[in-house]
Amino acid sequence: MIGFILVSVIGIFIAVRPFWPLPNLKYIDYEEYLRQQRDFRQYKVIDIRDATDYLANPTPDTINISVGRLAFTWEKYLLREDNVIIMSPGILQSKKAARILRKRGFKYLYVMKYKVDVIS
Repeated sequence: MIGFILVSVIGIFIAVRPFWPLPNLKYIDYEEYLRQQRDFRQYKVIDIRDATDYLANPTPDTINISVGRLAFTWEKYLLREDNVIIMSPGILQSKKAARILRKRGFKYLYVMKYKVDVIS
């Protein structure tokens, strides 16, 4: 019985965790980013879509690292001190990427909110 309860609690935690807010994660609007692009030049923008989606419709001046590869390849493109803007059509993917980078020691993380049709 205790094992069932423990498994249930762990299952609920796993199901709810993607929706849990991340402290100090800031959101940037895509249109605002475009208007003030000059101010964001010191930021590294990563597009976390899969490579096939990115190649079909690339976003200028971004680095493509899919969420699945992010934990393994971030060192090629990013430094822990970088200001990183995460671009993704889905907020859950963005939060997952932010959690991965937070575990690697990143402190300055931002999520760019945009619609899928804005990319095209």
